[in-house]
Amino acid sequence: MSASEGGYRPGRRVVRARGLSLMHSFLRLCPDCGVPLSISRNHTWTDDGRILSRDSAQRLVIMERRVVEGILRRAEEMFGEEGSRILTRCKSVDAFHYVRSIMTGWKKVVARVPFGGRTFYDLLCDQARILGMADARVISYRKRHELLVGCTQCYSDAFFAGDVLGAVQAGEGRVAEVAYWEEKGEKRFGVTVGGKELTPPPMSSAEEDPLPGNIVYRRCGRCLAPFPVSFFAWDTSRGLVLDTHNGEAVAMLDTAGINAAYQEIKQDHLPGLDELMARQVKEMVDTVLPRLEWKRRGPEERVRDLFFLAYRGMGNPVYTRGSGEFLEARVENPFNYPIVAGIAASFLSRGEPVSWEWERKERSALEVRVRFL
Repeated sequence: MSASEGGYRPGRRVVRARGLSLMHSFLRLCPDCGVPLSISRNHTWTDDGRILSRDSAQRLVIMERRVVEGILRRAEEMFGEEGSRILTRCKSVDAFHYVRSIMTGWKKVVARVPFGGRTFYDLLCDQARILGMADARVISYRKRHELLVGCTQCYSDAFFAGDVLGAVQAGEGRVAEVAYWEEKGEKRFGVTVGGKELTPPPMSSAEEDPLPGNIVYRRCGRCLAPFPVSFFAWDTSRGLVLDTHNGEAVAMLDTAGINAAYQEIKQDHLPGLDELMARQVKEMVDTVLPRLEWKRRGPEERVRDLFFLAYRGMGNPVYTRGSGEFLEARVENPFNYPIVAGIAASFLSRGEPVSWEWERKERSALEVRVRFL
């Protein structure tokens, strides 16, 4: 299936989507490729290895939830409550701007009318399910007072708290606070809205100017989503998006919050974080590789093993080269240097023992070298 447990057949425009609100009880799909229209219409895949929001102001990435969770859990283990607060605060900023980017047309009207607020947050919880972030639902809502969201699982408690906080601040236009806890077998995220009007937080300026690319995607002729995106399966009842190649759950996330939190932790707490992060990411991705099938390819053809980086918005794999003993790869426009370095090194090594290194080259370029032992 490529949409939800309701199933998808070519030509179907909607499927019954369990778990979504009454407004979204049927999920609208592209009739040709089966990708949800809320994915293809709200995002653009560029020819330089990025995924951009509808207004092109934000960059997004598709990552294995297990890898994201591992990275964020490690930060919380190292820095405790302070680490959690950094993650939530940074994520709330990019969530605020992402919600603003999709608050168009009737969605914007619904958010502003006196009795439309709950419907607006129902739709945002639906979007969280479709993005693979959580099986979120609105438990209760009082306009300009509070919102309570529940889920049985999410990609990260601290980050999802930031998502909920940013959404409320975008919808209410006021300063708010968030808390999260466990109750009745599920996670709860409660936002209390204050009386002070919110000054829109500035977006992170950490994103580098991209290098031009020449990626030619095979795209759906109707919705223009890259063909590989149709191989994801949307399970809205559990708030999961599954990569059918390896069975892993993935999530579509803004990169600004990830990078802002990373830079703050790196500067204030751990200057040597880059190398540690790259090594840990490779170790986590290595656990996914046994479920993949590899084709016999020469050194210059191994760049095809990295093409998934492009349609997942992680960067543009430009080339690979080397011999039987080593491989070198160049990736332009990586969304995060150490994370992409670890992922690329894992795929270049194909589970074989290697020594490896990576280097941040000129603007927006990364090189990874592995030597087989």
